[in-house]
Amino acid sequence: MFLKRENKTDAMVAGYVVGDMKEKEYDGKKFYEVGVSMGKDAGIVNVAVWNRKPEEIKKGDYVFAAGQFKATKKDNKAYYSLTADFISKENSTKVEVPQELEPYQEVDDLPF
Repeated sequence: MFLKRENKTDAMVAGYVVGDMKEKEYDGKKFYEVGVSMGKDAGIVNVAVWNRKPEEIKKGDYVFAAGQFKATKKDNKAYYSLTADFISKENSTKVEVPQELEPYQEVDDLPF
């Protein structure tokens, strides 16, 4: 999912993380980056978190992030980035789905 306000630079992205979070450095400052899929054939948004370390994010996690969005083009290819003001990893537990119940059957020999 990707939402951007018209004529503004802020946006929200929620989706599947395509690779483990990486610690990087630019101009002597550390930041953390993770790629988030916007959906099949929609592209990847590289989400950067500056001045703080988020909870460990790994490939296969789902995240929600909001911040300043930027799109650039190089060699006819589009690149998307989001400098996150907020990022959160889904924190849920897998629920076991109960086995399918047997179909309803009429019973004629009830004791009452």
